[in-house]
Amino acid sequence: MGNLANRWLTSTLLATAIAAGSYYLGKDQNREKLTHNFNRVKSKLKKETKEEHDPYLTEKVGHSDPQDVEDNSMVNEGAMYSVNYYNEKLKN
Repeated sequence: MGNLANRWLTSTLLATAIAAGSYYLGKDQNREKLTHNFNRVKSKLKKETKEEHDPYLTEKVGHSDPQDVEDNSMVNEGAMYSVNYYNEKLKN
């Protein structure tokens, strides 16, 4: 009789885990989080960085192209944000 109770308990726990996992993974946001975390752990175990996966990033870092308007605008906005933040704090 004990063997039957163990099987029932195991199958109940397994069914509950599957149902909870299905419910959790039913949302896009949760699937994205899980995928992102899985990829982070995988790259940490392999000791890889983003630059190793995308050679463009290695070339791009620290060498802004004057013709790259989007990148230059982003850098300009970032610089202005810190200046504006500092000025606001100085006024208060």
